[in-house]
Amino acid sequence: MTLEISLQIPMTLPRVFRAGNGASRQDFHWIGHTRDEDKESSTPGDKSQKPQDQKRKQKYRQLTDITLGEVEEAIKLFEHQLVPTQENWIGRNTFCRLPLKRKHGQPPIIFGRVKTSFPTDGFLDNIEEMELYFPSKYAAPDVVHINRDEISRKSQMQAQSYFVRVRVLTSAEEKAELGESISMLSANGFQPEFETGYLDLLDMNEENQSVYPLLYVIGSRWFGTMPESIHAELKAKLKEMIGWGRQVINYHPEWLTHDVNTLNRALGFKYGFTPVVLTEPGNAQETASIVAKTFERMFHSPSVTK
Repeated sequence: MTLEISLQIPMTLPRVFRAGNGASRQDFHWIGHTRDEDKESSTPGDKSQKPQDQKRKQKYRQLTDITLGEVEEAIKLFEHQLVPTQENWIGRNTFCRLPLKRKHGQPPIIFGRVKTSFPTDGFLDNIEEMELYFPSKYAAPDVVHINRDEISRKSQMQAQSYFVRVRVLTSAEEKAELGESISMLSANGFQPEFETGYLDLLDMNEENQSVYPLLYVIGSRWFGTMPESIHAELKAKLKEMIGWGRQVINYHPEWLTHDVNTLNRALGFKYGFTPVVLTEPGNAQETASIVAKTFERMFHSPSVTK
């Protein structure tokens, strides 16, 4: 079942997230690198700036340096990839949308992935300050620092947290084995969507692929239980998905007999011989871990999914 989310953007107009279409290139900088305007604002002889202030300026992108248009472009990058969790709740590794106080030069809303918060996960009213990854299509995300005084609690739009969708294609047996991964995935900001069929997968094409999740966990036994008459079509579709930037992880316990092919074997992928080789976690813990690592790599290196 494909999930969609409808969010309230700053103008209080409902819109459905659509993934990454039409985003224009912006003048982004890398985390830890000082922009030219920052360099020009101080000189080595300027003793009025404390060292910790200079360090913070290098580390964080200022809210006044972010436009509403950039926020909306960041939102577009993850349309259809997120499902809502709780309102007014902040959790590490979750995405969130926060209303900001109306101050000159800063957007009325911010969106991103929670890097850390103090205190840790909890309701927004209890959060003193937080760091948010502000995503970009073309570069690693900036880090934005937000304290409680910058968050609007009078806005009609509530703060909202989101999990990242992960499509999990499994046989009934594999679904039972991966059941304990649900809590591990949730702890890292993911929501698994279990499916046993294949029709939705075959419906994916180049025109509609943006509405499908970026992350897939596919069981070897799921593929093995599919009718042989569609094996060739499924193989072609899986290769297309990978070409469109979908990250496919093959759940394959080591205790399986050799007559159960890995997806690598079924698709002809081989380490050292093909540009793509799928990771093969063997249990729920390994699966949850590799999902988190894969998304981190995608999120901090956007070129991975281009």
